[in-house]
Amino acid sequence: MDLDSQVREIQHKYKIVGRSAELKKILIAYHSRKNILLEGEIGTSKTTLARAFSAYMDKNFIRVDGSEDVLSHVLTGYFDPPIVLEKGYNEDAFIYGPLSKAMKAGDVLFINELNRLPESTQNVLLSALDEGFLDIPKLKQLYSKNGFLVITTINPRAHVGTSSLGEALKDRFVWLNLAYQNEEEEIEIIIQKLTDFLIVTGSGIKKRSIVEIEILKKIATMAAKISRITRNHPNLQRSASIRAGIDLATLMLTYIINHSNALPLETVEFWYEAAEMALSTKIELEESSESSLKDVIHDCVHSVLKDF
Repeated sequence: MDLDSQVREIQHKYKIVGRSAELKKILIAYHSRKNILLEGEIGTSKTTLARAFSAYMDKNFIRVDGSEDVLSHVLTGYFDPPIVLEKGYNEDAFIYGPLSKAMKAGDVLFINELNRLPESTQNVLLSALDEGFLDIPKLKQLYSKNGFLVITTINPRAHVGTSSLGEALKDRFVWLNLAYQNEEEEIEIIIQKLTDFLIVTGSGIKKRSIVEIEILKKIATMAAKISRITRNHPNLQRSASIRAGIDLATLMLTYIINHSNALPLETVEFWYEAAEMALSTKIELEESSESSLKDVIHDCVHSVLKDF
């Protein structure tokens, strides 16, 4: 099967909207036996693409979230002291970590926010990435099974609270940037999430003068526009991803379901309230801003609602 066909199959099987170019590059990197560094803002589907790719390749998706608590032994594994006392330093006494497990099975090790790992932990990856082996003192040298792959993510270089990676570690990856998707794709994603929400919760929209899909599309369109407008707002240093749009749309849909006479354009007041609920944890003011977070959110909502 050619690459384009594989991309379409992944999109269909795992409900991936768009991202054709990015999926193709991930497939090319994998077939080239290259480890992958995904860089992009929060909410740009880095984890979604990595998980879908892993499932498509029938590989376990072994996830590690970067933090100062992930020391080298957490990543590689460690000896269980009671078993060591009983049996010595052997296979039975060793508890394999995420890295060694993925290497043994030829699976995908996914490290979210790689640059939040301590430098000593990052360095443990070097031999595994470069030569496919891991030195486990007092036990053995572990060589990776064919198909082993490391996919990592980092937020953009300028993102607040992140640090840069060492040159030696970066040199072991190929790089792929994920930008925000276009408005049409984000609307489609939100509609998909709203549809899944209705199915999972068993909710429904009573028959009205317009069909259900039109209600979902209207909610999704307005929610996407509100979250997207934050990305160019002069008073924000951190803007909203599609997650804000999904949360906002879900809150609005729930409101409409539970108000028998409510339609999207008749719920102006709750758009402001729902936007506060959905966006307040996902955006951040510039330090120099003279506006409050609530004022900025209301400004974004007003900018969208005035056109509907």
